[in-house]
Amino acid sequence: MAGIVGVIVVNLISQIDEEKTINKTKVFLEENLPDIISFSGMPLSDLSSPRLDPAGIAGGSNVNNTDKNILKSVHKLRAIQIYKYAMNAVLETINSCPDTERKPYKRILFRKYIKNDFDQWIYNDLHISKSTFNRLKNKAVLEFAKRAESYRMKYAQYDDAVSVLFYGTVVSR
Repeated sequence: MAGIVGVIVVNLISQIDEEKTINKTKVFLEENLPDIISFSGMPLSDLSSPRLDPAGIAGGSNVNNTDKNILKSVHKLRAIQIYKYAMNAVLETINSCPDTERKPYKRILFRKYIKNDFDQWIYNDLHISKSTFNRLKNKAVLEFAKRAESYRMKYAQYDDAVSVLFYGTVVSR
């Protein structure tokens, strides 16, 4: 039985179109992620360790709000929370990636897509060539894509809107 499962897993992994997956994931990381970071309201200094506590989101303590203003605030808070869930899913995915001398995927992903460091700064700090960096960056993006689904599902249990941020539509669980 275990042999059959192993064959199925190998077949699923071999069916992944790596180039298409890398390109699609780069679009997410380069085009969608900056908006998620901005709308989450999370300071860049907080992004190295995800914070799940929504405390401190509310603006003021004005007791004389009308029902309409309260409803607007609730909708804004919900939107912010959705982006925070998506941001936490991204951060946990990055943090789960290997970070070794030969596979510095976590460092590459974090510095490239969260901190927005220039490629040259990253490959100089890693003491690798530009071509090696580009190869490792593609491998890191592919690794991110392989791991992202489990974290998307983890946070989608709180709100299906997280799936919309990741995929543009709600993905069934």
